[in-house]
Amino acid sequence: RKVIMRNHTASHLLHRELQAVLGEHARQAGSLVAPDRLRFDFTHPRGLTSEQLEAIEAGVNQAILNNYPLKISFKPLQKAIAEGAMALFGEKYGEVVRNITIGEPEIYSNELCGGTHVDETGDIGLFLIVSEGSTAAGIRRIEAVTGRAAYELVQRRFKALRMASDLLETSPGQIIEKVQSLLE
Repeated sequence: RKVIMRNHTASHLLHRELQAVLGEHARQAGSLVAPDRLRFDFTHPRGLTSEQLEAIEAGVNQAILNNYPLKISFKPLQKAIAEGAMALFGEKYGEVVRNITIGEPEIYSNELCGGTHVDETGDIGLFLIVSEGSTAAGIRRIEAVTGRAAYELVQRRFKALRMASDLLETSPGQIIEKVQSLLE
């Protein structure tokens, strides 16, 4: 359950950063929160650049490091929307909604949501984007990992880097220069 809580709260942070980097048009179009990963579909007309992906990932990790508190409240739908809560189009909401705000006193994220969440963003640990691609015309998908899965991914990548540097008889910090030299 804790792994799902981390991934679910991270999807809220991701949504916020997508809008900050790409613009307000980048809105949730579907999601999956699983124990091993999160998947987030959003509206955007083209693939993301490496720079955009890096900015989004850095923004989510900064929100995690800021250790924002989460607040869950129940209020009338119209009041939540008037206070800036993001409601997903096509979703059915009752007269009273569950409002998740992240950050205090300044609100970082404000959404209507019935899912399970961490108490503070620092509980997420680490957030890494694994892939970005298209699912349909105008719909993009990001897959990411958090917490232990993110740590294990970092460890696998460091191991691969060390193995490659050993094969190339160079240090990990010099591997790019070595590969460029070999290619020339």
